[in-house]
Amino acid sequence: MTRPITVVTGGSRGIGAATCLRLAADGHDVVVGYARDSAAAEAVVAGVREAGGRGIPVRADTSVEADVERLFDVAEEELGPVTGLVNNAAVTGPLGRLADSDTADLRRVLDV
Repeated sequence: MTRPITVVTGGSRGIGAATCLRLAADGHDVVVGYARDSAAAEAVVAGVREAGGRGIPVRADTSVEADVERLFDVAEEELGPVTGLVNNAAVTGPLGRLADSDTADLRRVLDV
């Protein structure tokens, strides 16, 4: 039987990391998408493997189309056809009044 292969963006910390581990426990192979913290992503991959799944970390900025394409290309090359996506990546712009926000900061929040 083939295991489902699920990509989790923002998978290296918090809810994303917990989601990766739960998916592995439920029989999925997992692609841990992350933006910056490779050590955290590697730790999640280790947890996926301990749960019996295959896991790989892939660095990707989800606001950059080429990064997202590479994320899925690497997933398919390493694990096989992707069967699921948990789109968990997010960023928080500067906190404060919306009227005082910089347009570039708002664009980045929406792009991710």
